[in-house]
Amino acid sequence: MDRLVRLRTEIRKRGWDAVWISKTINRQYLSGFTGTAGWLLIPAQGKPVLITDGRYTEQAQQETAGFKIVISQKDPLVVLAELLEQKKIVKLGFEDSDVTVAAWKKIKSLNKKVRGFSLGYLIEQIRAVKEPDEIKSIQKAIKIAENAFNKVSSNIKPGISERSLAFDLEKYMLQGGGEGIAFPTIVAAGARSSLPHAKPTDQRLKVGDLLVMDFGCRVNGYHSDLTRTMAVGKMTERQQEMYKIVKKAQKSAQKVIYSGQKCFQSDLQARLVFKQANVEKYFIHSLGHGLGQEVHELPRLASSSKDTLLPGMIVTCEPGLYLPGWGGIRIEDDVLVEETQAKWLSQSPEELQVIGKKLK
Repeated sequence: MDRLVRLRTEIRKRGWDAVWISKTINRQYLSGFTGTAGWLLIPAQGKPVLITDGRYTEQAQQETAGFKIVISQKDPLVVLAELLEQKKIVKLGFEDSDVTVAAWKKIKSLNKKVRGFSLGYLIEQIRAVKEPDEIKSIQKAIKIAENAFNKVSSNIKPGISERSLAFDLEKYMLQGGGEGIAFPTIVAAGARSSLPHAKPTDQRLKVGDLLVMDFGCRVNGYHSDLTRTMAVGKMTERQQEMYKIVKKAQKSAQKVIYSGQKCFQSDLQARLVFKQANVEKYFIHSLGHGLGQEVHELPRLASSSKDTLLPGMIVTCEPGLYLPGWGGIRIEDDVLVEETQAKWLSQSPEELQVIGKKLK
């Protein structure tokens, strides 16, 4: 498996004997095991180990290949310490952002020879570069989300509640083949659209409202993440102009999303567009983030980011403007990083779309 090869290359480079994987999402990524309890012990050489309990005996056998499966009802820390002793592992990398101080102290009390080294975000960095099957799953999740949105948007009209739209959108994503939603769907209308993470309410759409919908689904454990902004019934010149500014910022950022480029550059490009339009103070988050088994993962497209774009990374590009009391506009698409350019996996409208008709 390519991901294990990449990890073991890093283990040997650091001079470690093995790594202990405790984070659920990283364990699943490296082994395929989706149970809620389990750790991995991956040595620089030899067969990797999955430690879990009797509830998952059959599931572990079905979901993992190439791993030694250790089933035990004992304290998993005791099991891990015993394995470290048996395999003569001294230099151990571990996920210090996940393992508690108490857990590490217990390991040290059970095996005084072991020395711990911070794994940092090494697994997350490996995960950031997607393999072909991962890309296909994300593309499928995007397609399902887009199809669901098209069904919902054709029925939007004044009088419908935010909560009802969120329910319908999630229903269509599940009916369309999604394993589940990527995150709680955001639907915000009118002045509430200036809230980037607004929760849907019973507020009903009115003619002239801006409507922001942020949504996605999961396929084979991989996510999509899209945001669309529309005008209900009619649009004002100011709404149209603000939408054009956000779209221009997205297109400007797109030009610097390619392999080898620093991630902060795309965020900077979007901010320059907003600064030129004298609206930069209304852009209150970073441009985007990595997308995969988690909705938010590496790399970060932010002004403070030190990440570098590599081929195979999938990121969101989601500039937005949020004016308290007036409303907000966000446009979010999912993007595949290639050698010389960005491949847009989703497509948002060039112009602000007017949806729905006034109820009689």
